[in-house]
Amino acid sequence: MARRIRLALAFAAAVALLIVPSAAAGTLDQSQPGIRTNAASFVSDLHPRAQTFTSGLTGALDQVDVAIGRNGSSVTVPLLVEIRSVSGGQPTGPTLASASVPATSVPDGFFASAFLSIPFSSPAPVTAGVQYAIVASSGHCGFINCYGWALGPVGDPYAAGSGWKSLDSGATWAPLNDFGSTDFPFQTYVLQGPTSKQQCKKGGWKKFKNPSFKNQGQCVKWFNHHGGKAKGNGSKANGKKDTGGPGNSGKDKKKGGKKK
Repeated sequence: MARRIRLALAFAAAVALLIVPSAAAGTLDQSQPGIRTNAASFVSDLHPRAQTFTSGLTGALDQVDVAIGRNGSSVTVPLLVEIRSVSGGQPTGPTLASASVPATSVPDGFFASAFLSIPFSSPAPVTAGVQYAIVASSGHCGFINCYGWALGPVGDPYAAGSGWKSLDSGATWAPLNDFGSTDFPFQTYVLQGPTSKQQCKKGGWKKFKNPSFKNQGQCVKWFNHHGGKAKGNGSKANGKKDTGGPGNSGKDKKKGGKKK
């Protein structure tokens, strides 16, 4: 009996460690899944970081995955993640969605090795072919860099966007070029529901898969809550050539890894 109890507890602990995506997460859209587990860029209130991406779907972006870790258990301020529109190729446009993540919900360890899912209670409207930005910062850290966003593979693995860094709380931005990386690891998810109530009628509600509906009323209710956000807005997509010249970087090493 005691052995069965120990096995049951071990199984429960293992299940608790699994990262389960948000049930409300939309369709996986844009992705740069490559994660370097020995190199990361500092994230704080003074040093925000960003990744631009070009949406492939029109709808409501309700979740992003980012490879971000907490720089020690003493960090208590929240991680802040935003979706912004892009201006001139840079992550300086208006905020479309935001989430504040408690420090204890971010894995402890500067060098992240897996994605952390960030759902948005109020999704960001996105339009296919338009460029947006994922911006990561934090609560006030003083001179401490509270979090680290893992770097992507050396080179340019995601051609439809770029990594960005700021040293002055986002007042100015420079292209990411830390240790040969130009992109951060990320994934975006977009809900694709009806864009008008008419699409829910005459059995139209049956064709939607993500989200799916049980009846016409549920479809109309979804549109009333999300419909205006799903129409999207923003500036035209900008490619890598619009990001300007390379920024400056220095190197800092800790425990065999690379910090920036």
